[in-house]
Amino acid sequence: MSESGHIVAPPSDVQDPVQPEHEGEEEPIEADIFSDSGYDEQSVRSSLESVNSSTFDYHYEHGHRYHRDGQTLLPNDETEQDRLDLQHHIFKLVLNGELTRTKLPPTTGKVLDVGTGTGIWAIELGDSLPAATIIGVDQSPIQPQWLPPNVSFEIDDVNKPWLQGERSFDFVYVRTMAGSITSWPNLLKEAYKVLKPGGTLEFVEFGLRWECMDGTFNPSGNCATWTQSFHQIATEVLGMDFDPIPKMQGWLQDAGFEDVKLADEIVPIGPWPRNRRLKEIGRYFLSNMLEGGVENYTLMLFTKAGWNETSVRAMLGGVRRELLDPGIHAFTRAWFITGTKPSGPTKPCQHVEE
Repeated sequence: MSESGHIVAPPSDVQDPVQPEHEGEEEPIEADIFSDSGYDEQSVRSSLESVNSSTFDYHYEHGHRYHRDGQTLLPNDETEQDRLDLQHHIFKLVLNGELTRTKLPPTTGKVLDVGTGTGIWAIELGDSLPAATIIGVDQSPIQPQWLPPNVSFEIDDVNKPWLQGERSFDFVYVRTMAGSITSWPNLLKEAYKVLKPGGTLEFVEFGLRWECMDGTFNPSGNCATWTQSFHQIATEVLGMDFDPIPKMQGWLQDAGFEDVKLADEIVPIGPWPRNRRLKEIGRYFLSNMLEGGVENYTLMLFTKAGWNETSVRAMLGGVRRELLDPGIHAFTRAWFITGTKPSGPTKPCQHVEE
């Protein structure tokens, strides 16, 4: 990136996201050419509802509130809390109303939600599994006080050694934590340690590298350049791997997990598909991007890299214009990667690159 604040050209060795195995090729997604409903900003905003926030002494910058140390990428203010709750709704739509891809039995005993955010996932899981104990961990105390009796929250930094007891959890859930983890291998080792033998970890993340099947997405346009520059800056400035998906299977195996599985679901960027289910998912995901996603992920990161705020906001204007263009039929994927802690004695696992 130049000192003048222009977006640098994407690196030539950017890898495509790892692809799961499919039975045959994916069928093209048919675009709805008769309607652009859902692309106006009023419709986008109507998809959101406000949530209450707690009042703490935080760090303020760029018109947003960040965790009190001011070192995190994402804010924790009302805009981000709204976005997290909306993102939770999108994942439920993707999973046809389920809270996890893993089928949790009613006898599940103890669950750990890593990076619980607003706590909405933990609360809903507590309601659906009344016999289980759900613990959500986050560094920001933005969770509600009124909870199901089997749900509680702890304030802690998951990048540090975990305080939970060894072999005490049946299920560990890690969702949309890219950009918050300093070392994924270390985090997975901690998760392995607290899981009971036979316990499962589920990693969930949206892909930020967008795809297109019909050529309507310009790989040199604002959105493509933003996503590529974003990954480059995240690595150079924060030293964080913001695209852990291609390496997650290997990291899980290195940590000792077995039966590691990768699955994905298409998430349209906008309500352009004709398919009603995909159209609804796309409408909410567009809301997620416009109402906080693009700005919240970008401001802190790009200004730390030397951009001035005016240049960042000008660049984001171009991204929003493309997001609101119904003629662009882009999509991303929701990725689900699971691994199981062996039930019996295990030998040290060494991952071999394919």
